[in-house]
Amino acid sequence: MESNKRMGRLLDILGNETRRRILILLTKRPYFVSELSQELGVGQKAVLEHLRILEGAGLIEGRTEKIPRGRPRKYYTIKRGFRLEVMLTPYLFGTEMYEPRRPRSTEEYLQARELIKSTGPVEEKMRELLEFLDEIQNRINELIKTKQELEEVRLLTETYIENLMRRIAREDEPEFERLLKEFAPLMPRKVLDDLDDL
Repeated sequence: MESNKRMGRLLDILGNETRRRILILLTKRPYFVSELSQELGVGQKAVLEHLRILEGAGLIEGRTEKIPRGRPRKYYTIKRGFRLEVMLTPYLFGTEMYEPRRPRSTEEYLQARELIKSTGPVEEKMRELLEFLDEIQNRINELIKTKQELEEVRLLTETYIENLMRRIAREDEPEFERLLKEFAPLMPRKVLDDLDDL
């Protein structure tokens, strides 16, 4: 239920057109409040409230920057490394958030560090870094495709289990209760939540 509340909150936040426009602008570059206000044609007070909501949801982050003359100014950016997915399939509707974490010391991480620390001609270093980045992106694309395929298999299996349990509940309630008690610890949370309606 907690994940459902979080999903509802995120969708409510993204349901506001001004907040969506703010996020689109922030994908291009960091913005100050006054710049956003001017770009959107919305008062600074309203922009600040939208930014507070987006920051509270973990979608953006604000950083204070000193300027040569005048007071420091706060500018806003999309949270670094953050990704939000909305999934809508015949079996599922939900959101997933991915937030940046310190990478484990994998072979790829160590390779990236070596390339970053390497000394030598700039052209050679740039070529190696870009080739490495392209290789990583290709691997990410493969993993995303695999994830999507596995997601479909998982959803198909979950749906079958739920339909089977519903059929048993209609035909033999004591058997349904026995199976539910035995297998509840192994069942996905979504299936259990849906079976609670019975």
